[in-house]
Amino acid sequence: MFDPTAFDNLKTVLEGTIYDRDLDGTISILNRADVIDIATLNRSYSVIFQSAPKEIEAEMSLKADLKKLAVELLPSESGEQNKFAGAVISITYRKKGTAWDAQELEIFNKQWGQERCWELRTISSNRHEPICEMTIQFDRTITEDMLRDVEEMVYYTIETADLLGSRKKQ
Repeated sequence: MFDPTAFDNLKTVLEGTIYDRDLDGTISILNRADVIDIATLNRSYSVIFQSAPKEIEAEMSLKADLKKLAVELLPSESGEQNKFAGAVISITYRKKGTAWDAQELEIFNKQWGQERCWELRTISSNRHEPICEMTIQFDRTITEDMLRDVEEMVYYTIETADLLGSRKKQ
């Protein structure tokens, strides 16, 4: 019988929590991607959604590479399953414009903590309005023992998008 990998279980919790919020009308899912790269044996899952204010898009991404899969599937010398089997998660917020203002950055810092690793990007195009992004990276592997944390991340992601969206209306 097939035993799901840590990535499969984390993806199921992430996907289920987000789709439950879509069903109850809290968010609207805009897109999703579930990709297996055959050349590198990397897996990724991402889902993009908007909360009620609709000015802010959020994307939650889950990624696992061959090393994480191998750690999980190949027996260790001690016979224990490696605690590093799992995936990494990142969250990207997007809005129209060229920059996040000081109040928006304060919301990010308050919600996610100042010590969190993040990256700001502006995407310019001659066909569309500029878009700015904030990607929050988590510097640790998310394991199956942290399934509750994945659910909480979804709620925090939605709450942050709501705060950013409602701030624009003030």
